[in-house]
Amino acid sequence: MKPSSLQVLSIDFRSVPLELIGALHLDPAVKQAQLVDWKAALELEGLVYLSTCNRVEFIFSDATYFCTGRMHRLLQAFHLNAQQLGQVISSVKSYRGEEAMTHLLRVACGLESMVLGEREIITQLREAFDCSTEIRIAGDHLRITGRLLIETAKRIFTATAIGAKPVSVNSLGWLSMAEWGLEKEALILMIGASQTNRNVARFMKESGYHNVTILNRSESPAQQLASEFQWKWATLDALPHHLKRGPRAIVICTSSTSPILSGEEARIIPSGSLHVLDLGLPSDTDAVFRMRPDTHVVDLSVLNTQIDANLAVRKSAIASCEEHIQEALTAYQSRLQQRQVEIAMRELPASISAIRETALGEIFAQDLSRLDDETRDLIGRIVGYMEKKYVGVPMKLARKAVLDQLRQS
Repeated sequence: MKPSSLQVLSIDFRSVPLELIGALHLDPAVKQAQLVDWKAALELEGLVYLSTCNRVEFIFSDATYFCTGRMHRLLQAFHLNAQQLGQVISSVKSYRGEEAMTHLLRVACGLESMVLGEREIITQLREAFDCSTEIRIAGDHLRITGRLLIETAKRIFTATAIGAKPVSVNSLGWLSMAEWGLEKEALILMIGASQTNRNVARFMKESGYHNVTILNRSESPAQQLASEFQWKWATLDALPHHLKRGPRAIVICTSSTSPILSGEEARIIPSGSLHVLDLGLPSDTDAVFRMRPDTHVVDLSVLNTQIDANLAVRKSAIASCEEHIQEALTAYQSRLQQRQVEIAMRELPASISAIRETALGEIFAQDLSRLDDETRDLIGRIVGYMEKKYVGVPMKLARKAVLDQLRQS
């Protein structure tokens, strides 16, 4: 079990479009069967497949170099056209040995993520390794690898600021909204049914806001989003009606090239305080709307300033993360060596037990037969005690000797 057996093929958002990464995702219904097939067909010692929205990692344990021919056989499962196949093969990054482990550690702690320090990757990695372990295709090497990756990532996120300070528009937008101090019963309009609005909606739902109406240009996305959160919905044509009701807050993010909320909409809204979270690009509110009395707008220009400041905090933690990674690489070597010793020595307890049975049952059988029952029982218990308590002594000595030898090699 050598570190050089660890190999990784990596395709991420920096080398190929996200749409092509999506083409490398496996349908959950066939995923396990495909992994088992890959391991057998490619004659791998172990295999783990990590797939996220912005990266795919094929993680192997195999003493043989993973050549281009094997890569072609691996990618056949995705039925890519010639152009896609060529783009993937030319963009894939290959790592082996310590370089592969360093890469995986950087992935695990968010240093290689699209958003620096994002934590979701820990769960995604754990699920990937758990999947391969469950279907018995991980093998010893990758089980040790996965365990250390998760341990190190958790320690890094706890001990450093790499995951501190939110840097996503969704999180910062929600934090701004939470500062408004709205009552849980406050009337809120959500305009647009984009993924950004969906993410903010999750925060709102978890915080107990329930008097929410979703407005969208097309019906289906609005209906789907409203059904998910058990809110009301309507098409954008009903915007004037809902503005007349006097919302306390508006969350808006659309794909419109011109503002949805203008001076005309501002005149419809009854007087009173109004908070607006405008996550549109370009902005969904114009200058005249913002001039409405007692209107407070938080938009991307405000949030991006905070994002830059928070990213600076995360970037300042990179050096500390790399120190933890170096410590993990040392631990990785030690754990692989320890496992080699365990495999080499696992027959020792059985051998000692067999010697005990031979001694009592054959070599000294006649001598024992001349003793009374009480004495035979005492001898049996003494020998059993010695076997149980002292079998660890040669194990420890042998383990130390092998580890010393491995360190010198």
